[in-house]
Amino acid sequence: MLLGREPERIRLDGVFADARASRSQVLVVRGEAGAGKSALLSWAAQRAGPARCLRATGVESEFELAFALLQQLLAPVVDRLDALPPVQADALRGALGLGPGRGSDRFLVGIGVLSLLAEVAADSGAVCLVDDAQWADSASLAALVFAARRLEAEGVALVVATRSAGEDALAAAGLPELALGGLDPEAASALVAQRVPTAAADVRRKLVEGSGGNPLALVELPAVLTAAQLAGLEPLPDPLPVGAGVERLFAALAAQLPEPTRRLLVLTAADDTGRLGVIGRAAAAEGLDLAALGPAEATGLVRIAGGRAEFRHPLARSAVYQDAGFADRRAAHHRLAAVLDGAEDVDRRAWHLAAGAVPPDDAVADLLEASAARARTRSGPASAAAALSWAATLTGPPERRGRRLVAAAEASWAAGHPARAAQLLDEAEPLLRAPEQRAALQGLRGLIELSGGSPDTAYPLLVAAALDAPDRSTAVAGLALAGEAASLAGGERAVELGRLVRQVVPGDAGVDGPVVDLLTGVAELTAGNWADGATRLRRVLSSARWTEEPLALLRAGQAALLLGDEVAARRCYLRAEAVLRRTGGVGLLATTLNRLAFSYAQSGLLADAEERCQEGEELARELGQQTATGDVVLALVAAWRGDEGTCRRHAEGAAEQAEARRLGAVRAGAAWALALLDLGLGRPDQALARLAPVVTGRGLSHPAVALWATPDLVEAAARAGRPEDARAALQRFGDWARRAGTPWGIALARRGAAQLSGGDLGSFEEALDQHAAAARPLDEARTRLAYGESLRRQRRRVDARSALRAAAEAFDRAGAVPWADRARAELRATGETFGRRQATEWDRLTPQELQITRLAAGGASNPEIATQLFLSRKTVEYHLHKVFTKLGVGGRAELARLAEN
Repeated sequence: MLLGREPERIRLDGVFADARASRSQVLVVRGEAGAGKSALLSWAAQRAGPARCLRATGVESEFELAFALLQQLLAPVVDRLDALPPVQADALRGALGLGPGRGSDRFLVGIGVLSLLAEVAADSGAVCLVDDAQWADSASLAALVFAARRLEAEGVALVVATRSAGEDALAAAGLPELALGGLDPEAASALVAQRVPTAAADVRRKLVEGSGGNPLALVELPAVLTAAQLAGLEPLPDPLPVGAGVERLFAALAAQLPEPTRRLLVLTAADDTGRLGVIGRAAAAEGLDLAALGPAEATGLVRIAGGRAEFRHPLARSAVYQDAGFADRRAAHHRLAAVLDGAEDVDRRAWHLAAGAVPPDDAVADLLEASAARARTRSGPASAAAALSWAATLTGPPERRGRRLVAAAEASWAAGHPARAAQLLDEAEPLLRAPEQRAALQGLRGLIELSGGSPDTAYPLLVAAALDAPDRSTAVAGLALAGEAASLAGGERAVELGRLVRQVVPGDAGVDGPVVDLLTGVAELTAGNWADGATRLRRVLSSARWTEEPLALLRAGQAALLLGDEVAARRCYLRAEAVLRRTGGVGLLATTLNRLAFSYAQSGLLADAEERCQEGEELARELGQQTATGDVVLALVAAWRGDEGTCRRHAEGAAEQAEARRLGAVRAGAAWALALLDLGLGRPDQALARLAPVVTGRGLSHPAVALWATPDLVEAAARAGRPEDARAALQRFGDWARRAGTPWGIALARRGAAQLSGGDLGSFEEALDQHAAAARPLDEARTRLAYGESLRRQRRRVDARSALRAAAEAFDRAGAVPWADRARAELRATGETFGRRQATEWDRLTPQELQITRLAAGGASNPEIATQLFLSRKTVEYHLHKVFTKLGVGGRAELARLAEN
């Protein structure tokens, strides 16, 4: 019977009511040790009703076993795995030890958990209760958090109880929380009276006040108080043990038991399975009988049922284990390791041997290294890191210890723990002597810096690692990462990289050809050798024609952008996106979506850019990846729309990250977005001041951004009455456009020439001829706007109206509000009124609803949409229903017709 907790019961009833209404809910219950979290979860289990109730409890000794908690939680429903998309089912089977692991993307397991819970909930709902999450293995917790953030319309209630200590993965995810304090005085007093009816009223009051209403303290304290203390004749302990302090009470209880019972309790505490068969066999080897647990069961310290022995509270287990001496704990682990001889317990055996090992112990270290390899194949890099770190501690030879520390750092990095990875590398560095080992260390250190630190710092580390790499392909891969660092940082390192890659690959590059061509192609372009550089970049693009390798497609997209062909770039990014969605490659998808979004933004397809970028940003936050590049794209979209608040928020967020990490490309992109906003809102002087350092390369900048922003600089200079400030930049841009031969580049160069000359109509008309083949509607609309303005100034009002009307219509279609307003104002000056575009049903759809609509209209089924977007089928159904209502359509066929129109 649960006493008190009325507000908490109301909150949980609300969670279950929402879940029954197909509105999934997540709640994290936080409280100190003994606050009553387990009792609250037990009460919650009784309120689950017809929903399927799944429960799991974190076990301290299973903390390093990959997916141990998930195995507990999902064991009753693994028969439903066949209903999942095959790639998700395979990943989940591997994680749960039900099939061969493939070492797939660790987040694919989280997607599988989401789909499995949705499948279970489809019957009559699902209630998942997780206790003692502070001891959950990190692989399970990461998968649960990933699923929790994506629960929406499945009818799942997920309640997780954990200690109140510090920052953890649950807090970082921003999940809803409930703080569980002590019982209210009335309920606390009733609990004491229930436990010891003979306690004096004044004693009950002091126990309640001194314990702060902590239920565990109120239950356990009376057992160690004397009759005189309970009667109020002797003072109570001061202070009263509360929270983790209750552990001392359990230790005192255990100390009063017979010696064979205490020894058997140490075995039980050291075991993480609770299986009586395991404990019994280990006890027999020590000359003990399970009957010796009788006195412990009589005191209530342990419960024995269903072939399992369980401590009545995790603090009881901890008290017994910590109170035993090292020799006793070591002996217990060795006894348990000796009887855990089945294939299913191979990792437990390794960890028991490790717990009882004294360094150095290379044999046990080898077992831990093998355990780490198994964890990696099951997509559990955090567990692999823990095993390798401990293996290194037990390793004798220094170089071998250093190698294992580097491997542990690699696994920590893969698990999303860069700070821990850097710490392990610091430990490993003085131990390594071989050049290839030091190269691996420096390469990983550079990769960590590239992803979350400074690309300027990363660049020399990655170059040094590449030059000392043991083989050519590893060296080329390292130089490719150095190229990423150089690109993010900006500056002029491309030429040096081209020289280095030719040094590493002096002849035929073979399979490394596309990477070599990309690096040397960028170097040639930077050095001004357009013909050779373009030839190499076109080879990169051609090499990806038939590939399904996402990284190769991303490289090809980058090459296409540098060639000025964002349509080809978009094709590459769309193919990479499709592969990653199909295979569950979540880790690379955020980067791909952001690059795809930028290609859409460049083409003026603002809705598509926003849709992809918002999904990419959300994924990046979930994965712990940087969001700066996505912020730049969203700032550009908002700038076109004239949404000043949103543009500034994203641009300033990007700039803040850029300054902290010295990201030249991001800093330049943020300034470009703010300048575009200024230009649209009629502030050309401010736009010019922002763009001048970007285009001339002063401070944090980037040569590609400088090129792309030049047409905006030209327009700002023309409108500000300072054409001389942009002539040199336009000359450079025009030279590039002619060499590249891209219609949009030539069009913008001719438009710029017209603007700087004061409105030369011939140049505008040449620009419009090129726009016809460029598929950049907003750029074309801006040219028509500038052309119409010039025609009006020359009193050719009828011709001006045609150009200005077309511009206004194009701006309206894209949602480029300030530009449309300017076109309408110019039209009014010609004597024609052109009304504002009226909002349509499509404008009411959110980016996610637009994404689902696009896929549904293209013929994808709900399960296919769910698989592609890493959502549950029920969530897709929920959003489609909202789309049908907003658009006033009755089904998918009507939706497809509406979308086509």
